[in-house]
Amino acid sequence: MNYRHAFHAGNFADVHKHVVLLAVLERLQRKPTPLAVLDTHAGRGLYPLSNTSAQEWQSGIGRVFGTRANSPDLQRYLQAVRDSNPSDTLEHYPGSPLLIRQHLRPADRLICVEQQPEEAQALREALVDRRVQVSCSDGYAALRQLPPKENRGLVLIDPPYEQDQEFTRLTQALTGALARWRNGVFACWYPLKAGPRVERFHSALVQSGLRKLLLAELTVQPTDSPIGLNGSGMLLVNPPWQLDTELPEVLGELHELLGSASGGVSVRWLVGE
Repeated sequence: MNYRHAFHAGNFADVHKHVVLLAVLERLQRKPTPLAVLDTHAGRGLYPLSNTSAQEWQSGIGRVFGTRANSPDLQRYLQAVRDSNPSDTLEHYPGSPLLIRQHLRPADRLICVEQQPEEAQALREALVDRRVQVSCSDGYAALRQLPPKENRGLVLIDPPYEQDQEFTRLTQALTGALARWRNGVFACWYPLKAGPRVERFHSALVQSGLRKLLLAELTVQPTDSPIGLNGSGMLLVNPPWQLDTELPEVLGELHELLGSASGGVSVRWLVGE
């Protein structure tokens, strides 16, 4: 596997994913009970943007970093990115482990899984915190250890989608994980590209028998554009109450800040209760 989060750090899909991630986490933390967060494909944590050859961040975080957001969810996300850039100059992009760690309460925990040894070691060095555990292993295998002792929490699944069977593997992993932890909250990122793969993924989820599946998608190109990544999707399983009605406004503002003349936002239930 050649995938590195650094190639795409800070692109529009990262921004979308992390805005939704922090929105879900904030709502879960409205209850005082401790929770655990599992990040199954964690990466290295912090990415110097000057070292990212693709420069995808310029059309992502580069467009929103200096803006003023109205939504509290966007404000929370932008403040978290600023916290990783204390000079107020955009030099680094924080991956999901750092963003989550910034928002942990004293009794919360974060479990990070990263399969590539050098990335896992970099993450250990970036996250020196008694509340954080970093494991160099397979993220899907970590799902078999659910539920956590807290029996409350969030699982982020953000695989590389380099293999043709990734959507199938994700569906199978979700089905198994929810059989063990029925009340767990899951946030799964997926790419939106031309072709039938996403439609087949959605169909497989419907046929799986899983319930309470919310889709939050943001596109910056027409969905049938052959260019490459046209949009970004988040599958939310057991999402917090009222998130389905609150996300459209949040993501609509984000789409405007990204400055895309194409695409748009879709928040809809794939399967209800």
